[in-house]
Amino acid sequence: MNKKFMRIISVVLSVMMLFGCVITVSAEGENTETPPAVERITVTVRVEGLSKQLAEKKVSVDKLSTVKTVIDAANIDVVYEENSLVIKSVKGEQAVTSTVWQYAVDGTIKTDAIDTFKVEKNCEIVLYNASPDAVYPSINAENVEKDGVITFTGTDKNGTVAPIAKATITWETKSGVKTFTTDAEGKIYLGVDDITAGKHEVSINKLDEYSRPVVVRLDEGTEIDVPEYEAEDKTTLTLFEQVYNFLYEILKGIIDVWVFYLNAIGGLLGIGK
Repeated sequence: MNKKFMRIISVVLSVMMLFGCVITVSAEGENTETPPAVERITVTVRVEGLSKQLAEKKVSVDKLSTVKTVIDAANIDVVYEENSLVIKSVKGEQAVTSTVWQYAVDGTIKTDAIDTFKVEKNCEIVLYNASPDAVYPSINAENVEKDGVITFTGTDKNGTVAPIAKATITWETKSGVKTFTTDAEGKIYLGVDDITAGKHEVSINKLDEYSRPVVVRLDEGTEIDVPEYEAEDKTTLTLFEQVYNFLYEILKGIIDVWVFYLNAIGGLLGIGK
C-alpha cells in the first residue's frame, strides 16, 4: 500500500513539474512587450558654397545620430573621396584647391570626423567651401541704436576669437543696401539714417588672395533688430553733478549763516543807519 501511494505521489509531482515548465515556456512566448520608441529630432543642414548658399533643409533623424547620418538624410548630393569620408563636392561644387569641404555645428567649427560627431535636437550643421583657415562670424550690435557701431568677430577651428578686419559688410536701409568695410577692430559705423528702428538684413564677405572665403557666410536673410532709441533720462544726475550740488548747498548754507551774523552785528553797531 505504501509503495503504491509513493508511486502516485511521484506521478503527481512529475505532472506538476511538467505543467509548470509548459506554463513558463508559454508565458515567455506570449511576452509581446513593445520596445521603447527611438526619439526623433529635427536638425537643420545649410550648405554655403564659394559664392552663394547652395541649400538649406530640415531633416528628422534618430537622437544621437552623427553628422554623416544627417547629411545623408538631407539628400544634398554629397560626393566623398574614395575610401574615406572626406567631402569632395556638394551639389556639384568641388572643394577649393588644397582643401576639402568643412563643417560647423551651431556656430562652432568642428574637426571631428563626420561619422563620430553626434548632433543634438534643433542644432544647425553648416557645410562650407572655404579657406582652411576660415573663421565663423559673430555679430555684436548691442548698442547700435545709440552709437551706430556694429562689431564683427570670428572664431577659428582652435576656438580663438579675433576681430574680422577689412571685411565687406552689406546693411539694408530704407533707402537701399549700403556697403561698409570693417576697421582693424572689426567695427563699422552707421549713420543716423542707417539705424532706423526695425529689422535690417546684414551680410559679411571676405576673400583671400586665391578668392576663397575666409569668413563662413551668414545665413541668407540674417537680420539685426534695431530697437527704438530711448534718450537718457536727463533728470538722472551724474556722480560729479551730485557731488557738485551737495557741496554747493553746503557752501550756500555757510554763506547764508555768515550773512545773517554780519547783518546782526551791523544792526547792533548801527551800521547802515
